[in-house]
Amino acid sequence: MLNNLKIPIFSTLVIMVLFIFQSYEIINLSAKDEYSKNMFELLEYEGKIRHSLENNQTIPSSLIYKYGIYTYKEKKVVSNLEVTPSTFQFVTLQEKGYLFYKSYFQLEQNFYYLILAKKQNSARILFVTVLTLVFALIVVFVTLYLSFVSGIKPYKDAKKYMNNFFNDAMHELKTPLGVIGINLEMLGIDNKYTNRIKAALKQMQITYEDTEYYIKHSYILFPPEILNLSEFCLERASYMRGLAMSKNIKIYDFVEPDLKVFMNKIEAGRLIDNNLSNAIKYSPAGSIINLKLSLQSDWIVLEVEDFGEGIKDSNKIWKRYVRDEGVQGGFGLGLNIVAGICIKNGIEYSVTSELKKGSVFKYKFIPYSKHILD
Repeated sequence: MLNNLKIPIFSTLVIMVLFIFQSYEIINLSAKDEYSKNMFELLEYEGKIRHSLENNQTIPSSLIYKYGIYTYKEKKVVSNLEVTPSTFQFVTLQEKGYLFYKSYFQLEQNFYYLILAKKQNSARILFVTVLTLVFALIVVFVTLYLSFVSGIKPYKDAKKYMNNFFNDAMHELKTPLGVIGINLEMLGIDNKYTNRIKAALKQMQITYEDTEYYIKHSYILFPPEILNLSEFCLERASYMRGLAMSKNIKIYDFVEPDLKVFMNKIEAGRLIDNNLSNAIKYSPAGSIINLKLSLQSDWIVLEVEDFGEGIKDSNKIWKRYVRDEGVQGGFGLGLNIVAGICIKNGIEYSVTSELKKGSVFKYKFIPYSKHILD
């Protein structure tokens, strides 16, 4: 995506530089125009003063233009200047917010300086500057917006296509999975072959439910509800025993009764099923898995303990598409989904593991009674 946006971003920067340069030129031209206008008015006022002096008349007063008459040695004769220039070595001078113009005249064989001043009006230049800047920012913003929209459109279309594809694929998978399960039950055959089929079917259902949840959780709400976590854990353990039987693994449950939480049942199922499924996957044949649920210091604590190979890097396993080395199958989504569910529901999660000895996944739930008090 970044590569596709390089050219639009570069083009936008070029346009921005051109606008800045153009704005600078416009501001300069406005300043020069204001200067020329002020100079013309000062020269016109100078003519009136000279005419008055030559005809021994009173110098015309003005609220806009100020004047000062000084001797050749820079001694003031008469002046109504509000600001005096810092030096007399100029013809025109822009200083202290004024435009000064200096000329001289001769009267009774003496030379005098005539200094005229007009306060510069920066409102026009400021208006042009602000107007140009606003226009430049609008153009740059529109250009960037259009570039961004055109750059991400292919990715939005691809994402929409992929979501539609996965939704259709998941829909197509759901029916055959259900048909297989129903027909297995109707056959009524219980041997090692049908047990393997049932175990494989359960693993497929878990993967299906993980994928379905992963696709839908971003745009479908899973509202919390009052859930008897004790009964639910026993139910999921019973379901997962069919999968554990394929490896001759036994699941033992140590569940305190009537522990309730406030969370969505589907999300609770994803959390428990993924942990038990991973424990079965990582455990050697003939081992055991302990499922514990208890009340500890105002927390409902769920623990899934296995005695398998252990985890080399327990920090990475919560990330998307990460699996422990040597494990076959799966997409690496399970524990990432679990982490997201924990964050959403305020569940503290952790794992302790030792290589060749096993792992313990621990989850601390807020009891439903505490939710009521809060």
